[in-house]
Amino acid sequence: MQLGHGRRRGATPLKRKTPTAPGQWEAVWGMPLRWLGVALALAGVGFGLWTGSQKLRDPGVFPLRQVRIEGELRNLAEADLQPVVSGYLGQNFFMANLDELRAALTANPWIEQIAVRRGWPDTIEIELQERVVFGYWGEREMVDRQGRRFTPGVVRQPGPWPILAGPAGRELALIKAWRDIHALFDPLGLKLTKLTQDDRRAWWLTFDNGLEVYVGRDQFEPRLRLLAQLYPRVLAAQIDRIAIVDLRYGNGFAVRWKAGPTAG
Repeated sequence: MQLGHGRRRGATPLKRKTPTAPGQWEAVWGMPLRWLGVALALAGVGFGLWTGSQKLRDPGVFPLRQVRIEGELRNLAEADLQPVVSGYLGQNFFMANLDELRAALTANPWIEQIAVRRGWPDTIEIELQERVVFGYWGEREMVDRQGRRFTPGVVRQPGPWPILAGPAGRELALIKAWRDIHALFDPLGLKLTKLTQDDRRAWWLTFDNGLEVYVGRDQFEPRLRLLAQLYPRVLAAQIDRIAIVDLRYGNGFAVRWKAGPTAG
């Protein structure tokens, strides 16, 4: 019986460990080191920015030194704004709260619109639009052309100003009525100085020659046209004797005469 040869068993020979090549080391550690470098660079930049920002916030650096005002001033003067603005001079250019300054300036009743900006390197720039007044409202207030009432501290623009008086919410209605009356009677030499509407919506007119006209509540425009027709033909020649014209009559009007001189 022939025996076959079996496979020889024995220990597997050990392979010698070769050292890591430089390229393999870079492949393992290169990317993390690069990211570490980027992180350190960013940290350095961030620290520099933070240090710079802290320097810019220093109250003694970049102080505001002057104010520039743009806009047509009629009733306002720079002296009205200086007490408010002066508190911001000397503050840091970047840190001064200009929104707060704008709110403080807006409290002035003559200011309708205002913009406040920084002007490099040391300037506060103020651009404003002054309220355009129409006339007086009652004894203490004024009203602008948009029908908004306000109480001014100082009125520098010369008059004379129209005088309006009426219920709250009727401002625009009185302004329109004033313009209509002015267009109707100014060519006749009658200049309206005061227009009043009471709580019952009745109208009173006062002209510069002292004439007072009671129009009443109804038929406002027809009654005014009647007065415009009658004045040059009937009333103008006796205007010095007339105190009040009452138009509350359907077919005419009534006249109240001025009191005559008292005999001595």
